[in-house]
Parts: sequence; structure tokens; C-alpha cells
Amino acid sequence: MADDTSNDTATSENEDEKKGSGPLMGVLAFLMALGLGFGIGRFVQDDFAGPPVLDDDTRYDVQLRGDEPSRGPADALVTIIEFADYQCPYCAKAREPLEEALAKFDEDVRLLYKHFPLPSHRMALPAAKAAWAAHQQGKFWEMHAELFAANASVKNIGARAAALGMDEAAFLRDFGSPQAAKAVDDDMLAGAKLGVTGTPVFYVNGHRYVGYRDKGQWIEVLEYELDLAERMVDEGTPAGEVYAALMKDAVKQRRSRDPNPPSPPPAPGGLDPDVTYPVDVEDRPAMGPADALVTVAVFSDFQCPYCSRIAPSLHALLEVEHDVRVVSMQLPIPSHPQARDAAKAALAADRQGKYWEMHDALFESRDAVRSGDFVSIAEALDLDVAKFEADMADPQVEARIAADVALARELGVRSTPATFVNGHYVRGAVPLETLRQTVAAQRPMAQALVDAGTPKVGVYAAIMAEAVAPDP
Repeated sequence: MADDTSNDTATSENEDEKKGSGPLMGVLAFLMALGLGFGIGRFVQDDFAGPPVLDDDTRYDVQLRGDEPSRGPADALVTIIEFADYQCPYCAKAREPLEEALAKFDEDVRLLYKHFPLPSHRMALPAAKAAWAAHQQGKFWEMHAELFAANASVKNIGARAAALGMDEAAFLRDFGSPQAAKAVDDDMLAGAKLGVTGTPVFYVNGHRYVGYRDKGQWIEVLEYELDLAERMVDEGTPAGEVYAALMKDAVKQRRSRDPNPPSPPPAPGGLDPDVTYPVDVEDRPAMGPADALVTVAVFSDFQCPYCSRIAPSLHALLEVEHDVRVVSMQLPIPSHPQARDAAKAALAADRQGKYWEMHDALFESRDAVRSGDFVSIAEALDLDVAKFEADMADPQVEARIAADVALARELGVRSTPATFVNGHYVRGAVPLETLRQTVAAQRPMAQALVDAGTPKVGVYAAIMAEAVAPDP
């Protein structure tokens, strides 16, 4: 069969760098594009900003643990629950006008904060954990302001916590604890159940208000909500029970979607990490449970040195994260002469149940791959060599590679490795911690599907059913 990638434009990460468009420049360009366009915290499913919508009959019941950071009295007539991300510029911009408006209402309003670090913001999750750790010492709002001022940086975070009056050792223990990760996970799950996909989002006595508001708009919102609450008190509801009364008939699960979502801005390689892309992983080599909540699909090339860097992290990811499945996709780069045959060798080994052993051996045996000596690797893995060679020559193996290449082309993948976590794009040979952060960011939405009745084995298909294909 002819080489279907002869006209492909895909390159490995090292080749991109040679052309002056390496990962760092790509990230910078991405951030600049988002800053000039929709902003890092822009929405996929909801209109951003605009005038306040006051007359909304739908109220939403945000799942609360009971220990969220809060300001204002517990019996306030109006409760605001904010979902935000410390690396989101719109969240930072939203703080001051809201605080100015709150000052006008004194004891009538309370504000609760929920963490919603976006998957594309690599510092947002550590920042959220830092804020949670500060909360354990009663210093949440001080750290909250510090993290927004530092654009979510956690550099020297222990010393910064101490400067805010905290016990540094206790803070660092809490910062790195499983409890911090779980608290953030719980907040994200609460948001995911109500369809939160970006930040900031505010629920004011259950009414949903999306995006930035200036001081005047917030005063209008709060006056409206306070008027409704005061009517309830006048009709006999005790002031301290207003919020609970409003939540009795509130919506606990929001599954509706905007039928006309705004088009995402372009990103390096034509892919946006905040968009869910349709990545078909059916019948591809995989490790991890078939009913995992999170699927990590990786397009790689066995002659790409950057792919060899991420390969060990895939195994490590399964050791430290639960409910994760890793799927291997083939994207041999045309400029790598043995990459396509290496992919055939991996798929041939798969027919003898040793795909991942061959996968790892190919990355470790660069000389053998360069020389095309795949038989020696097969022998070392105790494969049936005659069957292995026959399978390498099987047109169906070539067809599987061609299908992956075609899918990569449809998605706009231009370099390897290219990773998709439940359809969300991650570019390049990112470290294990970045993979873990992205998995953590996607898990709450997947769990929300299960809670809504989707069988675990059907979660990935449900996510893909609502994925957005990139423009041709």
C-alpha cells in the first residue's frame, strides 16, 4: 500500500522547535491570542458578560460541603456562590467591582467561594490547593488576594504563607495533602453538575450569572435578589431559612447546552485546549480499565524523541491516578524513515498481546529502530517471530495506521506527541504532573455524567457525542 502520510504536514516536536515554533513559543502565542480574544476564562457553552439577566425563573442548587470559604453572615438574605480560577484574567477583573458592591449591602449578603481551575491553566490547580491550605488556618481571603495578584504563581508559596501570618510547615503539609486535592475535586464536581465550563460563574440565591459585572450591574443584581428575599421574609419565611427555602425546588443537575456556542479562538496547531474534540479510540491499544472516567489518547511516532519522553509518564500516570485509561494512536511522521514500520511492529506485537512491551522497547531501542531491525526486538520479547513478520506485512495493520493518520489530519494535529484527555488537547511532551492536572480537571465532568445515570463504560462515548469537530 502506498504511504498515506507522504503529503502530511505533521512533524515531531523537535522538528517544530527547529522551525522556531517550539512548545514555549506556542504557549506564549496561545496566551496572547486568548488575552486579545475571548480571554483565558472564556466560555464554550455560555455567552460571556453582557447585561445582567435578572428575571430568570430557574434556580440552581450548588452542592456544598459546608466548609467553603465565606464572607458575610450565615443568615444573610442573599447568598452568592462563586466558581473561579486564579489564573483566569476575567476572574481577577471581576473581584473589585463585586467587593465594592458587597460593601453597599453590609449584613444582607454572604459570598462563598468554589474552586474551578480550568484544564488549560497549569498553575490554577496548585493555586487552588494553596488557597485551601490557607483556609485551614483562617487565612483564605488573604491568600485569595495574593494568588490573584501573582496570577496564580505558587513560587515560594510557603514563605508567602508565612508572610501572611501562617504556620509555614502546617501550610505546606496541607498544600500537598490528598485532602486539598479532594476539596478542589469536590468543588469542580459541584460546578460540573450544573454545567460550569468556564470562569467566573456566580449563583446568586440560585440564579446563574455568568462572567464579569461592573459595580453598577452587581448592585442591580443584588437589589433584585434582595427584594425577592425580603418578600419571602414578609410572607413568613425566617431570614435564616431563605436560602434553604429557595433551594427546595432548585435544579440540581444542569444538562442543557447552548445550541449556538461561540466559536473558539484559534490556538497553536489549530487546536484549543478548552474544546472537547472527537477522538475515536475504538479498537486501539489501551491500558487501564475500559470503563475509566478519563481516557488519555496519545498520538505518537516511534522515532520522535519527544514521544519517548512522555512514554514513561503514561505508565506512571496509571500508577498514581484512578479511573484512567491510556490509548495509543499511531502518527508516523513522513520525515522519519522507520516510523511507519515501527508502528507496524507495535501493532503486530499487539496481536500477540504485547503491544505495550513493544511500545516501550521501540522507544528504548533507537539503534534497532533506526536500522529497521524489529525482529531482534520481537525475539527479545519472546514473540512468535514468524507470526510477527506476517502480521507486520498484513494490509489490515497498514489500514489501522492509515486510519489514525487520517483522524490526526481531521483533528488538525501537526506534531507529536499530541495528547487528548477526554477530548481536550495537550501539546507536546508534558511532564507527569501536567497530565495529572489535566486528568483531575476532566474527572468531575465525567463523574457528573455517571451521577446523572450514564454507565461508566459509556462515559467516553457520551463525552464524544457532544465533542466539537475542528473547522476544516
